[in-house]
Amino acid sequence: MNRRFNVLVGLSAVALLATASLSFAAEEAKPPMHMHKSEMDHRSDKEVATEYKSEATQLREKADSHRKLAKLYMGRTAPKGGASYASVAKHCENLAKSYEDAAKEAETVSSELSK
Repeated sequence: MNRRFNVLVGLSAVALLATASLSFAAEEAKPPMHMHKSEMDHRSDKEVATEYKSEATQLREKADSHRKLAKLYMGRTAPKGGASYASVAKHCENLAKSYEDAAKEAETVSSELSK
């Protein structure tokens, strides 16, 4: 009987904690009253274009880094058990492509703002 009581108390506590955390998560999901909290500073197009140009450079550096990692993984000796590093290399190549695409977009925005 005592064991059943302990199990019942334990399950009740878990259920209570679960409902409390769900209600807390629901409160956090509500959007704030004022959506525009960032200050609206009006910088010149040239300043913003320079920022995008800088961002494009950083993104290209990350793309190069991931291309190098992909080459590194492709050249590694396969681990025991018949596995390979091909999936890791593919992951790095995909990241490099994503970073390169983002850099191209940043360059496009920069050139549009520089006109």
